Amino acid sequence: MEFNRPTSESDLDAILKTVVRRVLERKYPEALAICDWLIEDPATAVAGYRERSTVKELMGDAGAAIADLNKVIESGTVEPADFHALGLLLLKNGDTTAAVESFTRAIDHGTQQEFNYYTNSSLLFRAEAFLKLTDYENALKDASRLPESYEAHVAGQGMRSKEAIISEATLAIEKRSKSRFQFKAK
Repeated sequence: MEFNRPTSESDLDAILKTVVRRVLERKYPEALAICDWLIEDPATAVAGYRERSTVKELMGDAGAAIADLNKVIESGTVEPADFHALGLLLLKNGDTTAAVESFTRAIDHGTQQEFNYYTNSSLLFRAEAFLKLTDYENALKDASRLPESYEAHVAGQGMRSKEAIISEATLAIEKRSKSRFQFKAK
């Protein structure tokens, strides 16, 4: 497997497609070797870390996938997709508070860049994270911003919809208000 260093976006895309092919063939060591090779060059390091994160996630190594996405973010790139992907991994891995922060950054950067492709998904997953944190008011706020019938698959939960989250948050708020114990959101 011999590659020339990419000199254009199309060259880089061709190399990244090779990584995808290796993953589909379950040739993970080859896919990782290509990613590591990309990481060696500062001009392609971010693409290498992004792609290696995906490979590591598919291999079941969420910790390494999170570490690679953190390197992408530390590089100074500000892509809503990176924060969204990191939020998904963190939520799936049980780091709910950090997931909320990552989804918030995805939403904020999407708004700043007027690129809202990840906004609805980030809102739904952040609402789900708020539910886990028993911050029902913020879960309700986020879910209320979503389009009608918006839904997504949440790891460990299955399909989750705007309406289901609103219903759960509303019910929890009502229960809390009737309780003789008063709770404060975290």
